[in-house]
Amino acid sequence: MPLIAEPDRPVSKFWSLSRFPNHPQAGPVEVIDALSISKEDFTRRYVNRNRPCLVKNAVRHWPAFQKWKRLDYLKAHSRNSAVVVRSQIVSEVIGWSSPKVKAELTEYANSVYREMPFHEFLDGLGEGDGPWVADSCRFSEGSAIEQMKEDVGGLPFMPQLGKSRHYPPHRSFLYRNSYTDWHFHVVDETFMAQVVGAKEVLLLPPDETSWRALQPVIEQAGYLYDIDTGRFPGTRQLRALRTVVEPGDALYIPVYWWHAVQSMDDEFGATVAATFPTPLHVSGDISSPIARRVLRTYLFSRYAPVVLGAVAYSLGYRLLSKLIDVAMPRDVRP
Repeated sequence: MPLIAEPDRPVSKFWSLSRFPNHPQAGPVEVIDALSISKEDFTRRYVNRNRPCLVKNAVRHWPAFQKWKRLDYLKAHSRNSAVVVRSQIVSEVIGWSSPKVKAELTEYANSVYREMPFHEFLDGLGEGDGPWVADSCRFSEGSAIEQMKEDVGGLPFMPQLGKSRHYPPHRSFLYRNSYTDWHFHVVDETFMAQVVGAKEVLLLPPDETSWRALQPVIEQAGYLYDIDTGRFPGTRQLRALRTVVEPGDALYIPVYWWHAVQSMDDEFGATVAATFPTPLHVSGDISSPIARRVLRTYLFSRYAPVVLGAVAYSLGYRLLSKLIDVAMPRDVRP
């Protein structure tokens, strides 16, 4: 299988973000301070425009920021119920691969994941130095970490995030030596909040350039962490954005944006994804090839009225925005 390292080639050489095309030329992500921006400004400048940003001082007020540094706290305030754990790197875009590749990678992924008691997972964080990850742990009733749901919350300028449409309000990622391959969210906006440890993140916009370069890789290889630029020459021109999310920061990841995430060291780390609903004019923006493909999937389902409504709303929103731009002098535009 392509996801397994050869004996003389370390696993890290396969999935390091530094292997992504043109990594040294990656551009910066815009940085803002959570203590000096309003919800209205954040929504207007980033959410409505589908633009990512790194938010400093985002979650330092969370109890988790102090308490989760201690594994004994996590063990004492959790249930020893089952969590799903992986110890290898897996593809995040299997569903869009060719049938043969999809079957092979699905079989591999099924062999990687396993359930185990949460406390056994915590004990395993101190053993070895390979990947050890409990992805997307929810704070729902009866879950392993339900008792710690009050340790997380909103951001200074968005204390109430709003009811997300698909994802839970918060879900945690506990790990050692973690890597998550390139993927995107098709619904709900995400604050990737770092509670313990730092992570490097690369992002690509959901535009035609990214899609044309990555589509053949997804279909023929099924994963994006070790791209063969000789086999897929279209990826040679990709220029990602790069940022480091430190403890207390949150990276705002808009819907449809490609992103890959890697921990900065081999120590224990904790990330919490906090979500809120995507504006309809963004969800229905058919200028994005990802949006077109996702929306087309639901066009002939019971969600068809929602899809058509979102597209119509998005078109109207953008037309109105253009009319306002024409009518309003440039020096007074928001």
